[in-house]
Amino acid sequence: MKATCYESHCKDGVFRINFFSIFKGKEMRKVLLFTMVALVASMCFAATITDANMYYKYNLLEKAKESYIDVILNGKDSEKAEAYYQLGNVVYEENNLSLALETWNELITKYPNSSYATIVKERISVLKDVIGETGTDLLNNAVAKSYLKNGDFWSKGKDSVFSIDSSWIGNVEAAMFWYQKVIDEYPKTSAAETAYSEMLKTILGWQASKYTSYGIAGDFKKWMPIMLEKFAAFEKDFPEASTLQAFRYQIAQCYWDNKDWANTRLWLNKIIAASSGDSFYKDLAERRLQKVEY
Repeated sequence: MKATCYESHCKDGVFRINFFSIFKGKEMRKVLLFTMVALVASMCFAATITDANMYYKYNLLEKAKESYIDVILNGKDSEKAEAYYQLGNVVYEENNLSLALETWNELITKYPNSSYATIVKERISVLKDVIGETGTDLLNNAVAKSYLKNGDFWSKGKDSVFSIDSSWIGNVEAAMFWYQKVIDEYPKTSAAETAYSEMLKTILGWQASKYTSYGIAGDFKKWMPIMLEKFAAFEKDFPEASTLQAFRYQIAQCYWDNKDWANTRLWLNKIIAASSGDSFYKDLAERRLQKVEY
C-alpha cells in the first residue's frame, strides 16, 4: 500500500480526511469492508432499552444499570429518555436517593417534553422532601461539604430525624397511601412486592396501647374487606411471592379470632390447595382444621 498526499479540511469544528486519496484499489475495498463490519458489529452489540428492561425485570440490577448507561451513551435517541427514567428507578431501588434525583433531573433537562420527564417531575418534588434537598444542586462543591461537616461537628446532639406528632391522624390510611404509590409507580418490581407485603401487615394491624388498636386488630368489619381486596391484587401481581401462604393463614386466623368458622375453613383449604408438597403452612392449616370451633 502506498500512501499519497491527501487533503484534510475542517468544517463545523470537525476535521475530515479524504481517505480516497490515501488508499487505492484493493486497499480501498479492504478499508471499506473493515469499516462496514466494525459498524455493523457495534450496532449489534450495543445495548437496547429492551435488553436493559429485561435485566431490570429479573432484578439483575448491575447489568440493568450498565445497559441503561450504554443506551444513554450509545443508543438510539428515541430510547434515551426512557433509559434515564429507568436508571433513576434502579438507583432509587438501591436506596441511592441523591443519585436518583440527579438522574431524573438530567432527564428533565435533556428531554423536557418526554412523557418520562412528566412522570418524574412530581416524584422529584417528593424525593427532595425525603432527603432534605433545597434545590437541584447535590452539594458537589467540596468547600461547601467541608463547611457542613464543621457545622455537624458542633451540633452532634441534634436529632437526625424530625419528630412528628401523629395524634388523631389515621395511621393505617396514611401508610397505605405511600405503599400504594410504590405499587402504582413501580409496578411488578421488587419494591412493589415489598410495598404489598408491608401494606397487608399494616392492614392486619397492631395494638398500640390497652385502649388503642389499628387495622383489623381494632376494627374487623371495616378493614377485613380491604384486606381481601389488597391480597387479591398482591396475588395477581406476584403469583409466586413467597409470602402468599403466610398471608392466607393470617386471613384465616382473623376469621378464626372473630369466630367465623366457615371463612376460616375456606382460607385454610386455600392454603392446602396452593401447596405443591409438604410445607409449614400446609401442615399448620391441616392441624387447625382438626379443631376450628372453640
